[in-house]
Amino acid sequence: MQANNSKRLWALRAVGIFLMAGTAYIAWYTMSAGKPRDFWRDKVTARRGSLLNVAGTFTDQFGKKVTMKDFEGQNTISTFVFKDCTMSCPIIMNDLRLFDKANPDFQKTGTYLIFTFEDHRQSPEELQEFLKRYRVQGDKWRVLTSDAQTIRNLADTFELQYNKGEKGNYIYAHSNVFIVANRKGAVTNEFRGLEQDKVKFFDELKKSL
Repeated sequence: MQANNSKRLWALRAVGIFLMAGTAYIAWYTMSAGKPRDFWRDKVTARRGSLLNVAGTFTDQFGKKVTMKDFEGQNTISTFVFKDCTMSCPIIMNDLRLFDKANPDFQKTGTYLIFTFEDHRQSPEELQEFLKRYRVQGDKWRVLTSDAQTIRNLADTFELQYNKGEKGNYIYAHSNVFIVANRKGAVTNEFRGLEQDKVKFFDELKKSL
């Protein structure tokens, strides 16, 4: 009995330490000076525009240089990740993978655009490894990155918040969003946050195409 009580006590202490650490992290991040963006203030109103008007050149997992105009004539579902994030990014990628499995016809007319905030890790080999991790492949899955300024301009266009940290201290904090655009590049819908009801989310995503 005493051994069981001791185990419970240690478990409660571990939970308490975890909660305090999480609270301390949030307090530190939201109060720290000089941060590039405050990702806790996501915009909830969709910002309409055209994906084709996004400026800049991006590099994909094949080492190919592309611009957003290269995707004219295709429906697109775009999202934004940190390649090495282990928190919300696996959920984002898994949502896309499950949507693709449930809607295989999408790839006939559409492309998944996965923008990475990591301008410091942009070799084609690393981007290919990222896709392999989630067991997706093919030219209808495009992982795109660019220089820091282009990525920042892209984030500003869609009012995204992110912070990758500095000097190797990577934070991987960012907005969670899916942006749907039609074949003319017009943004038809934006989904902010992560929806727990996947059936509802996939249905709304499909209706936006």
